[in-house]
Amino acid sequence: MTEPHLVLSRKYRPQKFSEVIYQDVAVNALQNALKSGRVGHAYIFFGPRGVGKTTIARILAKRVNCDSPVDNEPCNQCTSCVEITKGITNDVLEIDAASHRGIDYILQLRENVKFSAMGGKYKIYIIDEVHMLTDVSFNALLKTLEEPPPHVIFIMATTEYHKIPKTILSRCQDFVFKKVPLVHLQAFIEKICKLENYEYDSEGIFWIAKKGDGSVRDALSFMEQVITYSDSKIFGKILRDLIGYHGIETHEKFLNNILNSDNYADAITTIQNLFQEGEDLQKFLWDFLEFVHIIVLTKENLGDRENIDFPIEDVQKIKDKFHQIPMEVVILISERIYGLFEKINLLRLRNSYEIKIFIEIQIRKLIFDLAKPTVSGVVEKISELTKLLSTEGDFISSSITQPKKENPKPSSVEDVESLLKEKFSATDVDANKLPKLE
Repeated sequence: MTEPHLVLSRKYRPQKFSEVIYQDVAVNALQNALKSGRVGHAYIFFGPRGVGKTTIARILAKRVNCDSPVDNEPCNQCTSCVEITKGITNDVLEIDAASHRGIDYILQLRENVKFSAMGGKYKIYIIDEVHMLTDVSFNALLKTLEEPPPHVIFIMATTEYHKIPKTILSRCQDFVFKKVPLVHLQAFIEKICKLENYEYDSEGIFWIAKKGDGSVRDALSFMEQVITYSDSKIFGKILRDLIGYHGIETHEKFLNNILNSDNYADAITTIQNLFQEGEDLQKFLWDFLEFVHIIVLTKENLGDRENIDFPIEDVQKIKDKFHQIPMEVVILISERIYGLFEKINLLRLRNSYEIKIFIEIQIRKLIFDLAKPTVSGVVEKISELTKLLSTEGDFISSSITQPKKENPKPSSVEDVESLLKEKFSATDVDANKLPKLE
């Protein structure tokens, strides 16, 4: 009989402390406590989903009950380790606080902690999403946490640390779990691809890691979807279609249309085309915002690999093509696009057509505002004018002292006024209203 398929997130779930990714603070502290025999009676593991809170809780449970630990790690071969791994032991109880949050269940737990472990040295209670317990349940748990039986260890996991009462926190040791950086996720995914003999490229690995957003479990769940969709081929070209990535070409064209007021209708056409194709306009706005933000980061020399969630090839193209755009223009565009994205969420527009109309109105306004002169532009032109006037000083002075001819050339005053009109022709400054030179 064929064995049931085991998904990647379960197949590659760490069974030892050394296999856990990027949670060195918690792992080192727990291993030191085990080595010195100072294991606490209550722990709180706080962090985002899918980063190893429950996994480390199980590894700790195995280690404290292991018959033959090796290098301060569970052996994973003794009866206790095997039963905990399979989830069939009575010494480790995993409780979902989201569905068992009432006082009755906690009172039952208080009665059960009196009984010793059946196989190992400790009885471990792993309470997941502990912040979901009611206030009454927390109060009922408080006394047990303060003075638990010597054979009991509580490990509580949560994604919302601030919802746990301080009376509970004061009786526990807490560890903060971090999101796994993109680079570490990519290395881990590449390792699995080699073990599973999947075909892949660097961009494909990048998109899976980006989709995980710091969560190992989320990344592996998406990877499972990818290999099913693409017949075990993890290539960037395939994943772009799967996640709906438009590529930087669409963003480049859209930005150029925004910067060029003469072709502003093309920017509106882009929005209309995306709408007709059934694309999510809010997602497009966010992707475009990321694109513009990358320009800002590269101009500030902050565009290192871990700060940017775009393929490295696209980042280099962005840097090469848009490094000459004034910083204040890029910042203005990014602020307006973010404001537009935020307004759409706040307004809760009824359908995609209303979102399309709202985006078009705001993009037109942005383009017209960008066409107006900037303060730096006016200052730059005044600076140029000052330099020209200083070099023309001798000519102006000599023109005033020379006798008039029958067909006189324009006077110095007329020259200056003409110069002002020429230099400020693209601004709102009216040269005719400037003070007359005497």
